[in-house]
Amino acid sequence: MSSTAGPAPVADRTDLAHWVIRVASAVYVIGLVLLGAAVYVDLPGFLAAYGDPEAWWPILVQVLAGGTAFITWMRVNRRSNRPFAVVLLGLGILTVVALAIPSYSACPDAHLSAGWSVITRVVGLVTNNYAIDQFNPATTTCEIGGVPLALQFARLAQLLVLLVAFTSAVTALLRTQVDRVRVRWSPRLSVVLGADTTSAPLLPALAADAGRYTLAVLTNDPLAPWVGQARAAGWRVVVTDPRRVETMVRLLGRPGRRHALRRLAVLAPDSTESQRLMSVVQTAIDGRRTVTGNHPVRALLRMDEAWQAEDWRRRYLSRIPDWIVDTISENEVTARLLVDHMVERAVDQVLLVGQSDLTFAVVAELAQRGREHELDPGRPAMAGVTIVGRSADHVLEEHVLSQRRFGNSRLDRVRAETGLGLDEVVAAAVDEHVAPAVVFSGDVTVADQRLAARLGASHPGLLVYSRHTEVIGLGADPLLAQVRAFGSTLDAGKGRPVDSWERIARLVHENFVREYPDPQDPARRPWNELAPFYRESNVRQVLTVLGSAVAVGRSWGASGRTASTPSPEQLDEMARREHESWLAHHQHSGWTWGETRDRAARKHPDLLPWDELSDASRQKTRKGVLETVALLETLGYRSFDDPYATWVRFRRRGEVTAVRRNEPWTWTTSDGSVMHGNAGDWQVTDDDGSSRSITASIFEKTHEPVDGNRWRRTGEIRGRQARPGEVVHSLEGDQTARPGQWVLRGVEGEEWLVPKEHLETSYDRIDADPSAAVADRP
Repeated sequence: MSSTAGPAPVADRTDLAHWVIRVASAVYVIGLVLLGAAVYVDLPGFLAAYGDPEAWWPILVQVLAGGTAFITWMRVNRRSNRPFAVVLLGLGILTVVALAIPSYSACPDAHLSAGWSVITRVVGLVTNNYAIDQFNPATTTCEIGGVPLALQFARLAQLLVLLVAFTSAVTALLRTQVDRVRVRWSPRLSVVLGADTTSAPLLPALAADAGRYTLAVLTNDPLAPWVGQARAAGWRVVVTDPRRVETMVRLLGRPGRRHALRRLAVLAPDSTESQRLMSVVQTAIDGRRTVTGNHPVRALLRMDEAWQAEDWRRRYLSRIPDWIVDTISENEVTARLLVDHMVERAVDQVLLVGQSDLTFAVVAELAQRGREHELDPGRPAMAGVTIVGRSADHVLEEHVLSQRRFGNSRLDRVRAETGLGLDEVVAAAVDEHVAPAVVFSGDVTVADQRLAARLGASHPGLLVYSRHTEVIGLGADPLLAQVRAFGSTLDAGKGRPVDSWERIARLVHENFVREYPDPQDPARRPWNELAPFYRESNVRQVLTVLGSAVAVGRSWGASGRTASTPSPEQLDEMARREHESWLAHHQHSGWTWGETRDRAARKHPDLLPWDELSDASRQKTRKGVLETVALLETLGYRSFDDPYATWVRFRRRGEVTAVRRNEPWTWTTSDGSVMHGNAGDWQVTDDDGSSRSITASIFEKTHEPVDGNRWRRTGEIRGRQARPGEVVHSLEGDQTARPGQWVLRGVEGEEWLVPKEHLETSYDRIDADPSAAVADRP
């Protein structure tokens, strides 16, 4: 597992490409000089061909040298935003001018101003007027015997300029169609859905991390203000409706039950819309493999509400290895930027003023830093947190509930202050702490901005963060003293979005290196020095353990239950899955079996199926799984046996009355939750009079006509017992589970809650003893 495990290093190939560019460019420029000089002087030896109007090889050398330099430069910069056509046009025009001036200057028009004659001829050549009559010895006194080779090559360059200009104009006019064709036939796609002006700053970061993928943004509004920004970042814009399954199948599907999707970013600001778009994509590629083999789809979903973001991260752990899903939130990203800045300045006490989603995100990020410190004492300890204001107790209560919901502890560093005013709390913090900070994390108000400025002026050593709507991210310079302006952002400013799973993998790796140091082992280098092969393997290991725990009936979800150790049977299955993942990762990178480990030759004695491994190797894998589970617990991911994690199959039965609605409407569930139906959805009514909405694409797959407005329910679904209090993000809105309810998952991955009574009357359980009651624990 050395750095030689992959192909030749990218840096070496890039250095070779730059060398080719320099050599080819030098040959091209020297050729231009020789062509221009040969108009006036006879060059010695074989160089005399540069002054021979009938010579062919000097022009061939110029074409090859110029083409090699430009094509190699394009190749090196293919993922940048450079205007290749404009550069080629500029180089072509410079070549025409550089060769046309000496050529026409040698034989100016008779009886005309020599200077203006040359300028006129040069401009004419640039605009496709190739004048060579003055070089005809039969009609002029010009001593040059024929059209100079320099002018002939200038003519060739001028034709290239016209061709590039024409194709660029056509491409601009047909850009949308060209983008659609390129996306439709690409074998590897990185797709963005739901982009808007707030998420547009994230597009360059997503493009920079895309590698060899074709970048595609799907939108139904080609005139959206962010479209130009997307194109400038290298994204192809496809105008279509991404909420239609048929559309996504055409764009993502490939022959042979395959698909081209490798990366997905769903950036809709509304979480319900994000879920809808995610469901559509899942349905479009369901049952298909990636074009280049079995690769997971890496997905990034925007969830601006902090509780939802963490919940969604964990709920998709059951989809590993087919899907690897992370979430991104304006509040989480902004909180990380603020905490990073405070850590750089060794802040030891944080005062939070105001109540908003950002307030919860900042406290949650500080709590996570505290857990990371427990794992790595070398990291900064969690600063103390005081929430100030009349609603401070409520904010603290919500934070405690959120942390305990995911089994997180160590809440003693956060307290609420409702009795004292902000000035008194600040004065005490300045006296008692070395580096205190105040964060105005509530909604933006002019009063808070003025108060932040006053505190900064009154306490020059106090770090103050003042929230402004016109600022994106953290301001570069203080407004006054140490008062910093900041605003919400999705761009962490680190080249690409913060990957939650990579963040965990880095901590796990650093802990392993501390316990088992070996500076000579390339797999145990500091994270920033690790080869990509090893970074990917660390992330793979964390995700495999998370996914395999779910696969054996355990959960990482919302619960205050105490973590439990996997049973021997569970551990054995988790270890087997980890080994299979490790084996596939190495084999994909060219490793093969060998009696001894040889990093240079990419040989390893454990590259065998699980059943053929030695007892010692299997035990080592089991130990690694347990160590990873323990580290994940420290970081707030508790694993426990979960009877609610097992899904069972049901078949729909019965008939309903259904009418397609042309306008949005609302309806109420049995527990009183108000849900929302969209125009084009079907309103479905049971015989008992209860109604609900179903999207058109789902309705068509799950119902067949009977007579008039009567429809028969068909098809299969999956279901599990709902955990009381869990939030289910249905397409129509969020639902909170009550005791006895079930979570059902439909044909497009959509989920919703139903009471046990509805389940008994509308569904048949098909993967258990027919006599078993649906209320029995699966």
